[in-house]
Amino acid sequence: MLRGRGASERGSVAITVTLSLTLLLGFAALVVDIGLNWATRTSAQSAADSAALAGASTLLEDGGAAAITTVQSLLNTNVTNLIDPIADAGWATDGDEANGEIVCWLLTNPRPGPGAGCPDLANALQVITPPIQVNYAFAPVLGQQTNSIKATAAAGAGPAAPNNCALCLLEPTGSAALEVLGAGDVVVNGGGIVVNSSNLAAVLALSTGGDVSAEQIRVVGGVDLARLDQLVPPAEVNGPPVPDPLAHLPVPTLPVPPGPNPPPDISGATTLSPGVYRGIDVPAGATLTLEDGVYVITEFPGFRVRDGGRVEGSGATIYLACEDYPAPCDGGGARFRVDAGGEFDVDPPPADTDFAGVSVYADRGNTTSMVVLGDVTLEGAVYLASARLRVAPTAHLVVNSLVVVDRLRAANLDQPLEINYNPGLPVLGIEPPVLIR
Repeated sequence: MLRGRGASERGSVAITVTLSLTLLLGFAALVVDIGLNWATRTSAQSAADSAALAGASTLLEDGGAAAITTVQSLLNTNVTNLIDPIADAGWATDGDEANGEIVCWLLTNPRPGPGAGCPDLANALQVITPPIQVNYAFAPVLGQQTNSIKATAAAGAGPAAPNNCALCLLEPTGSAALEVLGAGDVVVNGGGIVVNSSNLAAVLALSTGGDVSAEQIRVVGGVDLARLDQLVPPAEVNGPPVPDPLAHLPVPTLPVPPGPNPPPDISGATTLSPGVYRGIDVPAGATLTLEDGVYVITEFPGFRVRDGGRVEGSGATIYLACEDYPAPCDGGGARFRVDAGGEFDVDPPPADTDFAGVSVYADRGNTTSMVVLGDVTLEGAVYLASARLRVAPTAHLVVNSLVVVDRLRAANLDQPLEINYNPGLPVLGIEPPVLIR
């Protein structure tokens, strides 16, 4: 009996061990296949992130068709086990998310649905990858041989990504960082307004007739308004400040002429070459043509266009430095001023050149205000990291790019101040695209 009981127990132990091993092997198989699934999903997300960033960068520089080609090429090159992406070359824009999709849009608008395509002048791009096949090691025993995984990522390029900042006011604490007095409108098209000041009166709009309008208005601090409907749309308060979108813009380094370097004598029709100048003064009756390049102005009063004077040209940037240039400013320096009756109509440098897309650029330590009283049209950005932009009643200022300044004051404008941001235009120094998912 004892021997029989021992044999029975030994048989029970063998059965238990066999069942336990089966269970342990099952768990091991599950762990392996879950690991394969997790690794594929991680790889797919990394590929989607990289493709979205590269596509957004290409979108801003070369347009929608090139962005789609960039995304497809990166996925085909870097992702294994894509389910037949080459045979289905139209997957990116066919409106069917089941086989992957790419859509582009302008960040001030809602993200579109599938089939929207990738229009030029968009500045954001979303990638849904084609399915990526996972080949399981042990799950086939349970009837599951493969699985398909997709990943989604979105990226935006330019200053509107992700902070929607076309008029960016960088002053961190002061009151009236955005100051609009009397009549006249401030209009921002193609982007938003961000006011970084944490002051309770960061926005001071004491106007009975003028409005401030943009795609979005964000204020870190508070607003002091003459009318509740003066900001269109109403301000979103207490949000995070925007980082300086032109913080990476390099400083021009031009050779400084020896000796006194007197200001040039400008009269009649005059053409000026780029270089370092103590000042440039365009009198009444004179037309100054600026050749391609950077004009560094080192002393106050700086660059001035008087009543009846005109400045024209293409491919020029005005850089407002200080007396010790190339040393950085530590306070007041050269100023940009266009008087009432004066005109300034100069295009910035084009793409693939130094300071592409930048019209007026002040040293980051220069605190001297830029003053506009006349007729000024700028196709490039205005960058005054530590200085105020003052727009007077007689001014007609149109900036078809970014305005990144410490503060803005617009008083009793006869004509609206217009800022028209075009994300398709190059602006040197814009930070790389960022993920926005």
